[in-house]
Amino acid sequence: MKVFFLAFSIMLSGFGSIAQVKKTNNPATSQAGFLIKGKINGISHVELYLAHYFGSTQQVIKDTARADGQGNFVFQGKEDLPKGLYLISFSKNKYLDVIIGNTNFSFETDTLDPINHMKFQNSSENEAFFSFQKEMGKRYVDLRKLELERKDPSQISNIRNEITQYQQAWFVKNKQLFVSKLVRAAFEPEIPPFKKKILNAKDSTAFYQYQFSYYKKHFFDNVDLNDDRFIRTPFLQKKLEKYFEDLVAQQPDSIIKDADILLTKIKNRDVRRYVIYKISSTYETSNIVGTDAAFAHMGEKYYVGEPALWDTTTIRQMRDRIKVLKPLLIGKRIPELFLTDTSGKRLTTASIPGEYTLVYFYDPDCSHCKEETPKLMAQANYFKSKKISVLATSIARNKEQWTSFIKEYKMESIYNGIDIHPNAKTGKEEYYTDFLHTFDIYSTPIIYVLDKNKRIIGKKIPTDKIQDFITFYENRQKELGIK
Repeated sequence: MKVFFLAFSIMLSGFGSIAQVKKTNNPATSQAGFLIKGKINGISHVELYLAHYFGSTQQVIKDTARADGQGNFVFQGKEDLPKGLYLISFSKNKYLDVIIGNTNFSFETDTLDPINHMKFQNSSENEAFFSFQKEMGKRYVDLRKLELERKDPSQISNIRNEITQYQQAWFVKNKQLFVSKLVRAAFEPEIPPFKKKILNAKDSTAFYQYQFSYYKKHFFDNVDLNDDRFIRTPFLQKKLEKYFEDLVAQQPDSIIKDADILLTKIKNRDVRRYVIYKISSTYETSNIVGTDAAFAHMGEKYYVGEPALWDTTTIRQMRDRIKVLKPLLIGKRIPELFLTDTSGKRLTTASIPGEYTLVYFYDPDCSHCKEETPKLMAQANYFKSKKISVLATSIARNKEQWTSFIKEYKMESIYNGIDIHPNAKTGKEEYYTDFLHTFDIYSTPIIYVLDKNKRIIGKKIPTDKIQDFITFYENRQKELGIK
C-alpha cells in the first residue's frame, strides 16, 4: 500500500475556503435529533455553520449556532442528520471537517492548531479521524526533514515503511468505522509490478499500456460505490471527474461504454441517482463536439429507462430534451431547412453545393452576432479554397432587419435565407421552422458544420475555430482511411 499523507489532502480537517453553500429543508428520515457541543478557543461571539458536503463544490447547511465569549457553542435539532463528512465553519473562510455518525458528541480545540489540539468525547469516528491526522502529520514532518537534510536513503526508507505499517494497523483497528472507508478512498490503486522485462520500445509501450489499463480498471476499488455517505463527501465527485476527464477517451462510444460499466457496480439508489446526474450533466454542457450523444444515451437509458429513480417532471423534461437532440447528433443528416432567399425564391439545405456547408443561425438584434458575423465573412477566401458554402439564416422573421443586416455585414456572397413564406392563395406570411425545437437554437449565433451529404460533422463551433475544426476533421478522416 502506498504512503498517503492525509494531513495534506483536500478532505483534511483544517482551514480552507467554503464553496457554494445552500440551506436545506428536506425532512429527515428519523426523529432521533442531534446535539453537538463544541468549544474553539480563539473565537468569540461569532456565528458558526454546520453543513455537510454535497460533492466537492457544494455544502448544505443543516444548522447554525453562535459562540459565547469563551468560544462555546451548540448545534441542536430534532431532526436526524444524514451521515457523512461535515464542516463546521467558524470564521470567514475557516472551517473544521468532522464526521457525522453518532450525532450526540462534544469536542474542544483552538484556532492555533485545530488538529493536534482536538479532543472529542463520545465520537469514535472523529477520535479515529483526528488521531490518524495527528500521527500522519507528525510522521510527514519527520520524513520531510530527513529528505531535506539528504539523510541516508535507508533511513528514509525505514520511515516510509513505518508509515505504511502504521496505516495498515490503523485500517485494521478501525475497519468497522466509516472513517476507514473515507481515508481509504484517498488512496490510489496500487499497480502490481510489470512481469516482463523492458528491452525495447515495444516493451515500453506494453508497460505503459499495462499501467494505464490496470489503473483505470481498479480506479474505484478504494471507494464503496454503494455507500450513500460518500455523496456527502468531496471524494465521489472528484473521483468521477478525474475518471471521465483523464481516463476515458472523449468520444461518445467510449463515454457510453465506461458509464455503463461503472453503473453496473452501483445498486444503492441514492448513489446511482447521483452518479447518473453527474455524468449526464457533464456531457449535456460539454464543449467537446459530439459528446452530447453520451448525454442522450444517459437520458434514454437511466432517466427514461429507470423511471423509479426520478419524478415525473424530470422524466418528461429529459424525454423532451432527447427528442430535440437525437436528430442533431454527429453523423445525422441535418433536418431540412425551408427558407426564402433575398430574391424571393425557395432556399433549402439540400440545394446548397459544396464539400462542406456551414449553417449559420443568427439574430439581427443579437450583439454577439454583430461581433461574430464579420469574423465569419473574413474567412471567405478560406471557404472558397475548401469548397465550403455558407448558409446564413435569420431566426428573427423581420425582412427589413434581415436585409439591412446582410447589407451592413457584406453577406451577399453567401447564401441568405429567412423563414418567411408568402401563401400564394391568401398572400399572408407563413412560418415553417421551430428553430428552438428543431435545431436547438437557444442562443445565437450557432454554427453547424455539414459534410457534402449534409450530415452533421460539427456543431456550435466558435466562428474563429472553424478552420481548426476542418483541419482536425480532415486529419481524423485520413487516420481512419476515409476519403
